[in-house]
Amino acid sequence: MSPQMITTTPVRNANSKYRLFGAKGSGSAAVEFLLGELGVEHEVLDAAPWTDPPGPAFAELQGISKYAQLPTLMAPGGEVLTESVAILWSLLERHPSGWVPVADRRARAACLRWMTFIAGNVYSAIGIVDYPERWLAEPSQHEPLRAGAKGRIALAWRTLADQWQGTPYFLGAAPTILDVYAANISRWSGARAALRATHPQVLALLERVEASPDVAAVWARHWPSS
Repeated sequence: MSPQMITTTPVRNANSKYRLFGAKGSGSAAVEFLLGELGVEHEVLDAAPWTDPPGPAFAELQGISKYAQLPTLMAPGGEVLTESVAILWSLLERHPSGWVPVADRRARAACLRWMTFIAGNVYSAIGIVDYPERWLAEPSQHEPLRAGAKGRIALAWRTLADQWQGTPYFLGAAPTILDVYAANISRWSGARAALRATHPQVLALLERVEASPDVAAVWARHWPSS
């Protein structure tokens, strides 16, 4: 039996630009930033599922992504991309940039490693904190589940922080997409307060990333009161 490849059926996209389905304060911030940095034509669509009513693009998002995940990126050819790390990495492969280390450097593997680590151990656990009913039907078990997830989130941030070598950014003297992605995800579930208590220099790194003009401009739209 020959192996079968999982393929994605392109969705009809009459536009020649990238279309980013996102929401304020979500994981779409890092993707929005990178699209701007790469200088590719794009539009950002409000598909927030938690507002009342939902964002105006939410119904369209439901039609192209069963999970209606944020962020979702539709490429000019109609290809639908989900999973924030996959979106960011795909964009950097298609549009070469200094935001990812070159292929023959150890830093490139470290960049992908730690972005995937954050996605798997922090981002996924945040979903448990926010929506425990998706995992356990019994309401009395929700708070213990949340507490366990928060503990795992804190452990993940400490693990990343302990691996950092004290360089200006996580992988050296220049920022990479890892720094921007980490700054985005650290906005949730008390990560900033925990890092302030245990690893204030890592928090200072994240704040330095956010203070750069291009990041700050995007962050101001997502977190206007911060």
